[in-house]
Amino acid sequence: ADDPNKTWTLEDLKARGAKTYAANCVACHLANGQGVKGAFPALDGSKSVTGPKAAQIALELKGKPGTAMAAFERLSDAELAAVITYTRNSLGNKTGEALQPSEIKSARR
Repeated sequence: ADDPNKTWTLEDLKARGAKTYAANCVACHLANGQGVKGAFPALDGSKSVTGPKAAQIALELKGKPGTAMAAFERLSDAELAAVITYTRNSLGNKTGEALQPSEIKSARR
């Protein structure tokens, strides 16, 4: 199990996030984050990905009703922190922000 008190580095989060992305996100958003026009939004330059962290955390946890975006509450706090950090710092995005699992844990409440 993941240590909830561990502070992850940006590089560790991106590395783990790349694996989580490949397992859960790549089918719709594609390996390059460009998505499929008219079906699955691009993550590259996305306001959801480059905007406030809380909004992206909520989107990952709850999904988006009326769209193909599924809820990913089943992923661990560390997996979600990692994949969100990955999308915010890869696929053309460079926020420089690292999310910690504790941020996901508190958002689940």
